[in-house]
Amino acid sequence: MDEALINRALLAFFGACLLGPLSGALLGWRKGFESGIALGCLVIGLTGLAMAGWVAMHRYASIAGTEPAQGRLVDFVEETSKDAKGRRTTTLAPLVEFAGPDGRLHQVKGLGGSRREVGIGEAVEVRYRSADPSQALVADFQNLWGPVLALGIFGLFPTLFGLFFVGVLRGGRSGRAAPREATPAQQKRRTALTVVANVVFLGGFVITFLGEDVARSLGAGFMTIGGGALLHFVAQSLPPAASFQPRFILVIVGLGFVVFGASAWVLAG
Repeated sequence: MDEALINRALLAFFGACLLGPLSGALLGWRKGFESGIALGCLVIGLTGLAMAGWVAMHRYASIAGTEPAQGRLVDFVEETSKDAKGRRTTTLAPLVEFAGPDGRLHQVKGLGGSRREVGIGEAVEVRYRSADPSQALVADFQNLWGPVLALGIFGLFPTLFGLFFVGVLRGGRSGRAAPREATPAQQKRRTALTVVANVVFLGGFVITFLGEDVARSLGAGFMTIGGGALLHFVAQSLPPAASFQPRFILVIVGLGFVVFGASAWVLAG
């Protein structure tokens, strides 16, 4: 379901991965390195985010017209892919059988690597179109929203790096003002929030190694580490704010940990 749409979105994103560096190199040759990097990253990143939004809207509309059904896992199918260097990767895709509204049995194959925690014969929820039960999806996050998440991640970080270089360019053109000294009260607030951020940041590493579910522990730990980095950004943004570059790097690092942590958490099932 929606495979053609996802393929078009991926094709547009890969096209942006070619157009971005080419347009960035041309602008960089005329306007300077930072301008070229900013343009190249923004072309790639904004295309990824746009494709994620496009796929999300269509996926939401297609799910709204489906019916839930309880199926059962009948097998895992090997899927082999090959990268640009010829290296082969094998994953196991779940094969789920379910009964349509007419009682006839249908099968749907999930994404490779999904539903690994389910055993053969166990129940798996699916969603299908009443008019055409062969159009079905395994109803978990990875199969329903995995392509949206992947495109969103691929788009988010190039966009952040592009905005970082835009900020560098703006700062260079406007000139750097002399840094203001913090008052004792301002320094006290910044120090207190920095201590809290450090505690949260270090707590994330502790959480990563706690719990029996490795994926969920890793997800919770990464999200906590990201929260600590974002709290450091807030602390450094209190007046008088620190310079743009180190603060925005904290945003990139914080969002990176939060996004990957949240992904690990939801994909854990």
